[in-house]
Amino acid sequence: MKGEEFVAAVTALVEAHPHIRQSGDRHPAHCNLYSTAAGLPVATEPERKRVANIWVRADSVRQHRLAEIESEFFDHRTFDVSKPNHNLFREPGFKDADLIRFQANSLWQAVQVLSEVAGDGL
Repeated sequence: MKGEEFVAAVTALVEAHPHIRQSGDRHPAHCNLYSTAAGLPVATEPERKRVANIWVRADSVRQHRLAEIESEFFDHRTFDVSKPNHNLFREPGFKDADLIRFQANSLWQAVQVLSEVAGDGL
């Protein structure tokens, strides 16, 4: 599975997780915002065509457990330079926090990220 079909499958995984719910009454443009039962923010970018991005706060995951998954770290002090998806900041938990964008290449990698940030339950 690749492309848009894969991105849709990752979004479906997030929405099916019993410890993750939509944040707010609607998603902003260009990202879907969620929060875990513990209040940690999670976001996806469902309009992507080739990659499945999963955004989390850097302090919400043990990054060494996800080291094999392609990721990029965004320091909150340099958002003006690194320019992560600005739609994320509608979720208060993403403001003024270091972020990690995981680019899952398989559903198993997406499950690993979601389990790390939200716990088991898939």
